[in-house]
Amino acid sequence: MNKMRILSPVLLLASAMVMTACATDGAPVSEPGQAQAPSTAARSTTTTGPTAGADATSTVPPTSADPTAADNPNCAAAELSVSLAMPRGAAGSTELPIEFTNIGDRTCRLVGYPGVSYVSSRGGARVGQAAVRSESDPVPVELVPGAVAVATVKAAVVENYPADACVPTAVSGIDVYSPNTTEVVYLAYPTTGCSSVDPSITQLAVQPVEAE
Repeated sequence: MNKMRILSPVLLLASAMVMTACATDGAPVSEPGQAQAPSTAARSTTTTGPTAGADATSTVPPTSADPTAADNPNCAAAELSVSLAMPRGAAGSTELPIEFTNIGDRTCRLVGYPGVSYVSSRGGARVGQAAVRSESDPVPVELVPGAVAVATVKAAVVENYPADACVPTAVSGIDVYSPNTTEVVYLAYPTTGCSSVDPSITQLAVQPVEAE
């Protein structure tokens, strides 16, 4: 009986130690799982935020500044008055001097070839091939306000071509696009052109602009 009384506290102490060990062993199994949830959420927030922001930025197309008169050295269509000077006779053709006058309030630049073609009427259809470019090298022309540049167009005497190849057609004038612009200017010039688009027929040939 005395032995049982002595052993009972020992057994109780041993049981308590076993229970404590079990509780201690169980804690590490659950606590990391509970701790991972917030850490995973934190990583998700950190990763998703910058990625979404980067994607949103990359999908926006880059913007470019409009080439306004202030930062574009080329003459704008609104800064030019286009006119036809007195035609001059030449061998087998007529020279048509197209003049470009700077009517703006700044110095601007013209360089290259104007676009030129015969048309049936103001705002009408083009007649035949547009003007081909000469082999001259364009030289930039700086136009101060009031200055003039000129581009010479050689208009062939279409009667020199066979009628069946040329298909002579009455035209009322020419459409002109100043270099580096997209706005057309109509200039009256009643004549006869070739409505054929045969590339072997050169009814108009234009030279680059040059200082007058």
